[in-house]
Amino acid sequence: MNNLIDTHFHLDCYKNHSQIYDDINKLEQYTICVTNLPEVFESCIGMYKETKYIKFAVGYNPQMIISNKFDKVSFLRAMHKTKYVGEVGLDFSKPYENYKSKQIVIFDFICKVAAKENKILSIHSRKAEKEVLALLKKNKVKYAIIHWYTGNVDLVKEFIKEGYYFSINPAMTRSLAGKKIIGEIPMERVLVETDGPISKMNGKKIEPNNLIEVYEKIDDIYNIKNCRNIIYNNFKRLLNENLKDINRVLY
Repeated sequence: MNNLIDTHFHLDCYKNHSQIYDDINKLEQYTICVTNLPEVFESCIGMYKETKYIKFAVGYNPQMIISNKFDKVSFLRAMHKTKYVGEVGLDFSKPYENYKSKQIVIFDFICKVAAKENKILSIHSRKAEKEVLALLKKNKVKYAIIHWYTGNVDLVKEFIKEGYYFSINPAMTRSLAGKKIIGEIPMERVLVETDGPISKMNGKKIEPNNLIEVYEKIDDIYNIKNCRNIIYNNFKRLLNENLKDINRVLY
């Protein structure tokens, strides 16, 4: 076990996904494999066995709003099979800005049911950071990881105040804006993601063995040498808090 964690990874988006699945298990890297649709989640769990190191999250990526209608029944059926929900959220960037109201209705529903069942969410928030925060607070979502945050730096403190985490990826460590955002995130709220294969490393498609490089970049930005242990403990804390609430619901 190397204690490395990737909280946002698209296994199904790799052509050689079978090889990638084997690589993650061999490297013993904890990986949350998010999906863009509940049907993709069902396909993944049908094809691959969850292991100690690979867990699948049911998602409805807001960018799917143009091509795929949200199916509540399918989403709920899939959500009952996992602790993790992602990729979900809002995207108000230009291609999707005409679908704002529909996105809000869908994400509001997802937040409501996820909060009730104490799921851990991985959240997309492009150009819609205020609205995402408002819906999380409205539905009293307790466990959220803000994926690849690119919004207003001042809002970071508001997300932190609610107890949420931020997953840092390679793209964030390369840009001045990304580094500024990272500088506002307390180390105890930092998690790591590759967002592979969407995000790139050295201009190439990210592979599981590139995960350590993201940790090294974070070490440099925070000027520390042990972010691996800190981030492992952050993720462990998130899971432990979540499990306590699940136990209260079940018992």
